[in-house]
Amino acid sequence: MDGAVWLWELAEDRFAEAIKTLDFHHARDHLWALAYELHGKDTPEAKAWVQPLLRSLRNGRETRVVRRLEELLETQSERTPQSQEVVKREVNYFVNHRDHLHYQAMEQAGAPRSSGAVESLGKQLQRRLRGCGQIWSRPGFTHLLRLCVLIKNKEDSLLWN
Repeated sequence: MDGAVWLWELAEDRFAEAIKTLDFHHARDHLWALAYELHGKDTPEAKAWVQPLLRSLRNGRETRVVRRLEELLETQSERTPQSQEVVKREVNYFVNHRDHLHYQAMEQAGAPRSSGAVESLGKQLQRRLRGCGQIWSRPGFTHLLRLCVLIKNKEDSLLWN
């Protein structure tokens, strides 16, 4: 998922047992925003700063990345108040999502790093189950959704067991 707080609250409410992951591209964009704030937009210094952090995120060293970002908050005194606010916001983004940055483990499990596939499935299911004149009770919708997911996952043999 992206970083929207309401999505995480919804996911926790509806899918408490699910492993939740921050979309890698959103994490990447926030790291780049921080790099630009620290080193200037499109500078070689920004690229040199962000590339090792992205590699670390991809390779299972997310704790190290968050720790390094937290250290930035300790060296805020030489920045302008506006720059301090940007750094604080971006670092807090990663601190708040420290438990959602397990990209290597998810990739090893065969899960996508980004939310595009999930978003696409959501749109497909909405088109099929929320058409004009279709009104479902919550239990009825839940049953239909389970059927759709079984069929999408090519596990329709489980329908008859």
